[in-house]
Amino acid sequence: MTTTFGTPHTPSGNSFYPAYDSLERIAYVPTVAGVTYLLNPRTLRTVGHFNSLSGGRVARVTPNNRMLLVLSGKKLAAYSTGSGHSRLFILPVGGNAIALSPDGRFAFVGGNMSAHLTEIRLPAGRIVHKFPIKRSGDLVWAHGQVFSANMKTGVVSVLNPHTGKIVAIPTPEKDPAFSYRNILGAAAGIMQLAVSPDGLKVYGAGFSGHILVLSARDDAYLGGIPVAANANGPNRLSGLAVVNHGKDAVTTIENLKETVVIRLSDGNILRVLQNTAANRWVATGP
Repeated sequence: MTTTFGTPHTPSGNSFYPAYDSLERIAYVPTVAGVTYLLNPRTLRTVGHFNSLSGGRVARVTPNNRMLLVLSGKKLAAYSTGSGHSRLFILPVGGNAIALSPDGRFAFVGGNMSAHLTEIRLPAGRIVHKFPIKRSGDLVWAHGQVFSANMKTGVVSVLNPHTGKIVAIPTPEKDPAFSYRNILGAAAGIMQLAVSPDGLKVYGAGFSGHILVLSARDDAYLGGIPVAANANGPNRLSGLAVVNHGKDAVTTIENLKETVVIRLSDGNILRVLQNTAANRWVATGP
């Protein structure tokens, strides 16, 4: 099932990372045009919209479902999820990734071009710390820590926000010739991160054609799951979500413009979704 939330090939149709409100069962789709669309995830019908941060392409709903965060390359804005969607604050912190603590008290913001990982106290919208973690291609919270994937180096940085300790986990997902100007030409690079329902494993979609597996408990790289949808060429994985109570994953093969559902235990492809592709997938349930 597909829908059109804005005009294709224009700023109103340019979005990157939607958010999901599990309480109201509403998806928020931010756009570069500065309009956020509300979609019913079951029918994919647009049920509303409101003016939001110009350039915003990433959105997140806090765990208490009371606040929507919208991120652009230069700013972070917060809106109430209630009627009217009033703006609560705006900060000069940009990027392309947001992770939230489970209690909703802190947001962590980073980006591919960011020199730091910024910690923000919620709901006040106050910057409390900047950690020396660069180039966060994606961020997730798992097992009490923040995991940051560096698309260029293949290193996953793990931050303990309580102690400030940072652990760097090297992975094989590295292309020495990687260039942000030609990402589609890369042979490796970590794209989206995802977390198992129990929070003990972190997965990463790799342009090498592997889903990386990391232990969130031991801060260790466990190996890669090959996804061989394209037997005669590359399988550049981008969007990723863990589904079916942690048994399966949905991932996009960027160069094929198609998406597959795989079994995480052995990498077997269970289903192929042709003409369906996304840089970021959001699971609406376990």
